[in-house]
Amino acid sequence: MTHHSHSGASHQKEQPRAPFAGRTYGMLVGKIKDGQEFEGGHDPHYEIWVAADHDYRIAVNVRSEDGSEVFAHYDPKYLSPSAKLNLEVLAQGTPGFSPVKTGSGGDGLDYLRDNLFPTDQMIQIPPEGQGVTLSNLLDAQIERAKADGGAVVIAFGESFQDSGSDATFHFSPERGVHDIHMMQGNAGRFASDNRINGDGALFIRFGDGETLALFVRFETQALNTDDQGNPVNRP
Repeated sequence: MTHHSHSGASHQKEQPRAPFAGRTYGMLVGKIKDGQEFEGGHDPHYEIWVAADHDYRIAVNVRSEDGSEVFAHYDPKYLSPSAKLNLEVLAQGTPGFSPVKTGSGGDGLDYLRDNLFPTDQMIQIPPEGQGVTLSNLLDAQIERAKADGGAVVIAFGESFQDSGSDATFHFSPERGVHDIHMMQGNAGRFASDNRINGDGALFIRFGDGETLALFVRFETQALNTDDQGNPVNRP
């Protein structure tokens, strides 16, 4: 069982985890029931309630209250340039969570190797109350998805499950997907998170085919990594 906070989402500043102990990376496909920002603790997330073969919650890092700033690439009209990420096909997949292989030869997403988006254009997410926030942007898209019978959410990240009731949406048992962010380039105590072909991301594909994409990383994560996902210092 991956350690996670009350929000059900691990964060860079929590205690480091044993390498891949009890962790399952994969893809969640389902319909959006609701969404809201969770303000608890020092780890604010935007929570999305998803209906599939079970109830799930997606926990997305939207800002940080510690020294690790959150950067994002938000594209409301995303067109995937990667053959690995055929969103039209993925959106038609079986609802629920499906494990995806990471590491060398893995099928998971990789911010630095898949040409998914321009990583040098990721911008810092502003604190609450300063201009347009990621929560505000997601609120509008969640409402649109709730009103669109053909909308499908696709999230790549780590699964979690607890026996108790979900603290945000109150379904039981609590289960979902977190670590919806880059999972490589960490130094120090978070180096055990590093891997390639195993990054997290969020997509909402609407009935008309228009697709929202959200990619997230922390400023402390290097944008050059080796084949284990560890930082590489380039001159």
